[in-house]
Amino acid sequence: MAWSTRELAELTGTTVNTIRHYHRLGLLEEPERRHNGYKQYGNRELERLLSIRRLVELGVPLARIGEAGTDGTVAPETLRQVDAGLAADIERLARARSDIAALLHDGAVAPRQM
Repeated sequence: MAWSTRELAELTGTTVNTIRHYHRLGLLEEPERRHNGYKQYGNRELERLLSIRRLVELGVPLARIGEAGTDGTVAPETLRQVDAGLAADIERLARARSDIAALLHDGAVAPRQM
């Protein structure tokens, strides 16, 4: 099966501009072109794009995805760093929720920080 850039974008829930951006960053190789000059994406590009999108959803920076190369394997240390960042976000959000609950319970207005 072969898809155009627009069709690939629709299949993967992304945009044509995002695919072009991934090409510029070297995350997605340029596919073969049809006789009319249009790009023709196959299963390999579809799988790679889905892998990139999944890593982005997990919070892996594009630069780190680029370090993975074409096989899509991201270093365990990169995943540990992303996980640590997510854990810190969860802690921060839990504290914020706790503060909001206290404000709601006490009926007080939070002081503004300057």
